Amino acid sequence: MAETFRCTIVTPERQVFDEPVVYASIPAWDGQIGLMAQRAPLLAKLGDGILRLDFPQGGSRLFFVGGGFAQMKGDKLTVLTPEAVPAEEVVQKNAQAQLQEAQAIVPSTEKEALRQQRGIQRAQALLELSGKTGGN
Repeated sequence: MAETFRCTIVTPERQVFDEPVVYASIPAWDGQIGLMAQRAPLLAKLGDGILRLDFPQGGSRLFFVGGGFAQMKGDKLTVLTPEAVPAEEVVQKNAQAQLQEAQAIVPSTEKEALRQQRGIQRAQALLELSGKTGGN
């Protein structure tokens, strides 16, 4: 059996997840990062995207995370994020509506353009996640 490490996902409202895993794929700001036990320490800024956790007994669990930070230190991965949504809670029609809303923004400043881009990326990640789980 593969070696495990503890993964904890925390939002300002609650602890979303706290279990041993054998692998984590996190959406870093500049691309996905795969993590396994005994990895060198890491501190990464997170983007909006899909976080995948693989369990020692087999199977995986998916979450949407909306930014934040991840720290791997020793045998513990801590994900601090303002938003963590389990895949089974993502509703495809809501994600599609969010995508259309973000695409409809006509930015007049650089700040608005960045907000639109983040909204589109967020909605696309939610849509991808809902497609993997069959979200309604």
